[in-house]
Amino acid sequence: MLKIITAVSCACVAIEMASMQPVAAENVPPQLVATWLAEDIGGGGVIDNLQSTLEIREDGTYGGMAGCNHFTGTFSLSGSKITFGPAASTRKMCVPAVMNQEQKFLKALSNELSWSVEGSKLVLGKAGGGIALKLASMTAASGGADVTIRVPGADAVDRQSVRYDCGGKAIEAEYINAGPVSLVTFTIDGTFVVASNVIAASGAKYAGGQYVWWTKGEEATLYDATKGDEDRGTACKPAS
Repeated sequence: MLKIITAVSCACVAIEMASMQPVAAENVPPQLVATWLAEDIGGGGVIDNLQSTLEIREDGTYGGMAGCNHFTGTFSLSGSKITFGPAASTRKMCVPAVMNQEQKFLKALSNELSWSVEGSKLVLGKAGGGIALKLASMTAASGGADVTIRVPGADAVDRQSVRYDCGGKAIEAEYINAGPVSLVTFTIDGTFVVASNVIAASGAKYAGGQYVWWTKGEEATLYDATKGDEDRGTACKPAS
């Protein structure tokens, strides 16, 4: 797992937001109103399985998850130009790679930008030319697709769903077993996770993307690799 550096500072600071008035609802183009997922930041790409999101709302406010911290603010529009006002954010610290993407993401939003919606993509351009951010509509991608995998030597597929209470957050995990293949799927904070069984000293341990799901008996523990080795995990108990 990634190591955490305790000296990392937050990527943004809570700032007085009264200096910027939200746009009237009728003035926000409907094609802008969506939750957008960053696919590229300044031509440098993004980290796989790390979501930096931007939600543009019809009431003239914006917000999202920069990578480690949630943020919110107001924006103004002038034709094809958009200006995101100072944001207030949470103060969590994550591993350096995550904080680096968060800083780049928020910095890209800090200047006046041009905007254009091309199909399911939002392109935010720099004033002097070039692309600051390229984002994809999470609404358009929410339809989903079916994936079929043939497992040699497996006679049948066993599926079991269990609902958990993970620190006050409801998570439904589906365990899928077919011959030598053991998987668990679940959705957390809007992210669909497929985790595969890996070697563990005890219990059943699954790893997928930034998450580790470790079951022992009827309970499970959810770990987030972006929080580093010091993450003690979130206890998950079967929901009644």
